[in-house]
Amino acid sequence: MTVFALLTAALMSIFSYEMISYFQRKTAVQAAEFNLQLVAHIIEKDLINLSAHVMKNSANSTTNTLLVDYFSSEQASAMDAINLYASMQEDFRSNLSNGYVRRLVVTDNKNKFLQVDNLASSTSLPLSIHNIHLLPGTDSDAAEQWGRIIKDPYSNSKVIPVIFPIYDKGSTVGTVYLLAGTSVITDKLHGYALPSGSQLLVTLGETHYEIDGAEIEPVVSDYVDTAFINDYSTGSQTVVSHIESKDGSSRITVSYPVIDGVVLTQTLATNQLTTLSNVWILLMLGVTCLLIALSGIITVYLTRTISNPVEKLKKRMDKIAQGHFFVDRMIEWDNELGDVGRGINRLSQDIVALMETRLADEKQKQELEYRMLQSQINPHFLYNTLNSIKWMATIQNASGIAEMTTSLSRLLRNIAKDIRKLVPLGEELALLDDYFLIQKYRYGSTITLEQHIGSEQLLNCPIPRFSLQPIVENAIFHGIEPKGTGGHIVITVERSDSADLLITIEDNGIGMEQEKIDAILKKHDTDSAGMITHMGLSSVNERLRLAFGDKYGLSIESEPSKYTKMFILLPTQTSA
Repeated sequence: MTVFALLTAALMSIFSYEMISYFQRKTAVQAAEFNLQLVAHIIEKDLINLSAHVMKNSANSTTNTLLVDYFSSEQASAMDAINLYASMQEDFRSNLSNGYVRRLVVTDNKNKFLQVDNLASSTSLPLSIHNIHLLPGTDSDAAEQWGRIIKDPYSNSKVIPVIFPIYDKGSTVGTVYLLAGTSVITDKLHGYALPSGSQLLVTLGETHYEIDGAEIEPVVSDYVDTAFINDYSTGSQTVVSHIESKDGSSRITVSYPVIDGVVLTQTLATNQLTTLSNVWILLMLGVTCLLIALSGIITVYLTRTISNPVEKLKKRMDKIAQGHFFVDRMIEWDNELGDVGRGINRLSQDIVALMETRLADEKQKQELEYRMLQSQINPHFLYNTLNSIKWMATIQNASGIAEMTTSLSRLLRNIAKDIRKLVPLGEELALLDDYFLIQKYRYGSTITLEQHIGSEQLLNCPIPRFSLQPIVENAIFHGIEPKGTGGHIVITVERSDSADLLITIEDNGIGMEQEKIDAILKKHDTDSAGMITHMGLSSVNERLRLAFGDKYGLSIESEPSKYTKMFILLPTQTSA
């Protein structure tokens, strides 16, 4: 019991620890997801505004038209440059997120450029034809959007480059450079509730950066990002991952996309997942001590109320197995086990009574068997006697007596020795011939029997024993005999239309009404007075259906004062 209690406490501890850990992780993940979603949607608006500003200068617009004209014309004047600059200034001021733009530069990548910025002249080097090559992606096909953080080549600030080519009729005529300050991301995170020990990361393109206040620094240590089973009911865009650093430390991260190529990530601090560990340990220790105490009490109680009584009952059963059937009142307690003890005592008494009854039955059986042996007539004696009668009749030229004796002998031998349920049709017809021979002598040759066999192969089909005799007996006793003038019975064996075996027994007796036909097939003829009792027509029909199925059996057709036909439908299978 103590071991069971310890195992139960261990299982409860493991289960409760897993449940507490699960809900702590779930709460931490969902809280991080909510914060990231809120910040990401705010940052997304500024990034979209800045991207749209770049696209407006590089795609079809008023400013873009002026840019194309200015960069494409070799005779462009200073006034053209002033008009273009004014258009750029107007677009720049109308953009809701222009405060995050460090500089906006358009150039033909040769000797023409214009710049709009938010920088004081003292904090930035002047842009000239001699240092414009310091801009990132100065080749004519360069294209980049929110993919990395770089140092502004003309100041000490860090910027995020957005670069798009300027097209004119399918060819590139220049490039738009927008250098956005990292404050476009960090300004939205000033009030972010970051738990102690957690990190806030941003991924630009394929590069991971750590956000520390207003600073964004590349992640120094390499780590492996592996999939994590996310069963915390997060949104479809939220990704829960498991990162492992090279130093062996691992954390759970929650990531949410801002726009394409920009992802915010928060790592979950260890203290977010273990804040309740001390409470859990104290709780489990208390539960373990309580279970051990309860197990001790239960063990003592069960030993006194169950184990000891069961042991006594077991010993009593062993005594009964050894043949000691005395009654033991010491096992009849006032509880459920006492009921079992009383049942065992009753069992002992019943066994004693049963043994006495069995001895009396065996003695009576022996006496009955002795009497049966005394009154038994040897069947061989009966067959030998009938055989002697046959030879005496033959010697005295009483051929009828010899034939009846031979037929009766064969009938008795078949009934006494043949135990088969199914016999070939040929054997059943031979048995019927013996029976009809006896009846023919009884009625003075006023009845005749005629057989028509369609094929010798049909004689091998199986049929239940004594199926034809009750039908012929019924035709003689209930059809021909009441007529008083003799009669004729015709048996036809042939194939039916469905290729089954069809046996027709037709007599020219008094016939019967349809109501009587229905009654005959439904009731059991138990008052038969023929040679074989309890073999009525309904019994024959039932035996046929049980042997071959409901499709087969007995049917009757009759016309009063004219004839009666009885049909037996059987399968044409070969008898075993």
